Amino acid sequence: VSTLPLCRCSNCALPQIPVLYILLGIMLLSIVSCYDDEGNYDYHDINEVTFGEINTMYNVLLNIDTLKIDVGDFVEMSQGDLTDTDRFEYLWVIFSPSDSHVKDTISTDRVLSYPVTLAPGTYNLYLKIRDRVTEVQWKKQFTVTVGTPYSRGILLMGEDANGNADAQMISMAGIDTLILKDILKNSGLPTLHGPVSFLHTGKQGEDYRQIWVLTESGSYYLDRETLQGSESNVFDNFLLESYNEPMIPVTIVPQPSDIDGKVESQRAVVCSNGKLFYTSLSILAYGMYSFPLNCLKTDMTKYIPASEYLFYSIQSFKKFIWYSGETNRFYKTESYLYPYSDTLEQKSTDAFPWDQKGTGRTLIYGENTWNEAKAWVCDGNSFALMGDGTNAYIYKFYVNNMEAKSMYEITSNVASDILTADFYAFSSTRSVLFYVKNNVLYAYNYDKGNERVETIPLETTDQITMLKFDLTMEPMKDALFIATYNTAEGGTLRKYYVGNNPDKVELKADPTAVWKGLTKVKNMSWRAVL
Repeated sequence: VSTLPLCRCSNCALPQIPVLYILLGIMLLSIVSCYDDEGNYDYHDINEVTFGEINTMYNVLLNIDTLKIDVGDFVEMSQGDLTDTDRFEYLWVIFSPSDSHVKDTISTDRVLSYPVTLAPGTYNLYLKIRDRVTEVQWKKQFTVTVGTPYSRGILLMGEDANGNADAQMISMAGIDTLILKDILKNSGLPTLHGPVSFLHTGKQGEDYRQIWVLTESGSYYLDRETLQGSESNVFDNFLLESYNEPMIPVTIVPQPSDIDGKVESQRAVVCSNGKLFYTSLSILAYGMYSFPLNCLKTDMTKYIPASEYLFYSIQSFKKFIWYSGETNRFYKTESYLYPYSDTLEQKSTDAFPWDQKGTGRTLIYGENTWNEAKAWVCDGNSFALMGDGTNAYIYKFYVNNMEAKSMYEITSNVASDILTADFYAFSSTRSVLFYVKNNVLYAYNYDKGNERVETIPLETTDQITMLKFDLTMEPMKDALFIATYNTAEGGTLRKYYVGNNPDKVELKADPTAVWKGLTKVKNMSWRAVL
């Protein structure tokens, strides 16, 4: 192959180029210069899709609600019209994460309108959009929780116009809030009196979740989905041995500690006769309860009647403290493995004696709060309101380390009527005890050196029938619920938040949380799961 130099200088050091390479280059340039570029590459501009803000979690009711979602409310495209069904294809696919056999395409329309027929549970819903022109697809995920009207909301226990126990529910399980009435009248239970509580025992194993109606005349558990029961649905069914008298629960703890219904694996029950039962849901099969624990190791045949108030850490129900009016002292229960309780060891640092016989004080009221609740520290405070007939005393203690933390004396010249109040409620964010006397709401600041009583005005003069802090729906938010009643309109439930003004106790009403036409509410609790 002959070569040609890049330069004609006789002594140039540049390399020699083969002639064949030069000829091939000339031919390639000729081909390129003769090609007429028509710009016909069959390319398309990208159709850009943007998903805007939209609710991705829906709570709906079986056979009641219709799930409606319009793609046009949250999808924007750079090309095309969303209503163009020739170009855009829509697919709504729902399936159960816990059951692979439950999967279905429930709609191919741009606007989903699905009458809910799925069994109660939580489902994943996917929206798939396909552009038939570009063959590009997009996907959006939603969570759909299907429940019955009774699966989520506020359980109310009270009295009807005839003085009978009456259970209702502010149902928040579906798209709209519903007030479900006459639950006891339609439950299959006998007429009950002396309402105590209407509660769900929480999100635990299948065998341990129950809906309970507690009254002075009898307590029963109901079917979780239908709230139906019978006279045979009693606590005795969960006892390992029989007794010569019925065991009627008046207290069941712990209550759920968050809005999803989380509870600890232990549970304690106080019955109307003072018998105290304790179980571990992970040890005893089917949530069965062993022998009563309100006795001492020194004499396990003598049962010491327990009061209705049980003191425990909201975040860690591993142990609890209980009180007996018969012996006028506090006791501790630290293990479900032993069929007895113990007296509390008195420490030199304790602010008050666990044995109250020498003080002349007795328990008036007890409550557990979120105060100072921190994991691995104290997990909240417990409070006992004590009285000696003249003065009142607030005992503050930590259950996890059995520490009598503080004692506050309330002299009669500061709050003379506090011992005879109708209702009490301890704040979780401030050193304040709310109480109601003669239909007036008071706030007592027990902080030492700043003791004072304030009258808290309300927007109604109706009879106050309940005062209770929410510890479950909005933990640490210090939401106070107040129920009132008048014969013409029935009961009303309102929610307030405790203010943080250090110079004054204030309640801020939540205008979105007012429910009317209710029973005469005596107690309330939260239910979150089936």
